[in-house]
Amino acid sequence: MHCFYCKEINLPGSAVELDERDWKHLFKTLRAVPGEKIILMDGRGVTAEAVVTEGRGIRVEHCEQAVEPTIKLHLYLVVPKKQKMDQLLKQCAEIGVWSITPMISARSVALASGESAAERWEALLFEGCKQSRNPFVALVGDVTKFGDAVKVVAAQPLTPFFGAPDATMIYDKIDKSGNEIAWFVGPEGGFTTEEETLMLEHGFNRLCIGNWIMRVETAAVCGAAILLFEKQKVK
Repeated sequence: MHCFYCKEINLPGSAVELDERDWKHLFKTLRAVPGEKIILMDGRGVTAEAVVTEGRGIRVEHCEQAVEPTIKLHLYLVVPKKQKMDQLLKQCAEIGVWSITPMISARSVALASGESAAERWEALLFEGCKQSRNPFVALVGDVTKFGDAVKVVAAQPLTPFFGAPDATMIYDKIDKSGNEIAWFVGPEGGFTTEEETLMLEHGFNRLCIGNWIMRVETAAVCGAAILLFEKQKVK
């Protein structure tokens, strides 16, 4: 069944509405007919099975609320260029990243901003969730300076990691960490020496996720997947 975003999913038997984009996709592109079944997701954990009715309506038949994951990974990312960011967002949704905070660092590239960028990122995340059936769309935080992000994370009950190609895999740190993990990913060229020093001074853990230097979009997704997998193994 095709899956669609629905901001407000009501009780079984009630009618719901899709936003304009999904409505056009359902009725004009897919040419849905009465009786056709679809899946609805609100991005906050509610998933519903619905049916297309006469007059291009939609009626909820069954819905359920997913339980929030006990292990949550928060990605702090120095945003790459547009095309790379598009790919990264969809893959983060597929593996279950809980939140994404864009950062500005010493080696940042130009960062798209404004309401249109935020809406676009949300749409890409939801595309990844629809494909993977992940019922929780990642929360996107405000753009923040690298140094501020480090201090905010250090003050929270998070276990923070950052990529370091010459480090060793710190399995014991992952095993002993709490249920909330922060994964810091730098720009092309990596973090500066000063930025790495700042993270180490605030209790961050150096983590190697492969033998070679990775692109931003690869490091973000691979590191998040490894941390989530290793943490889930010990729960």
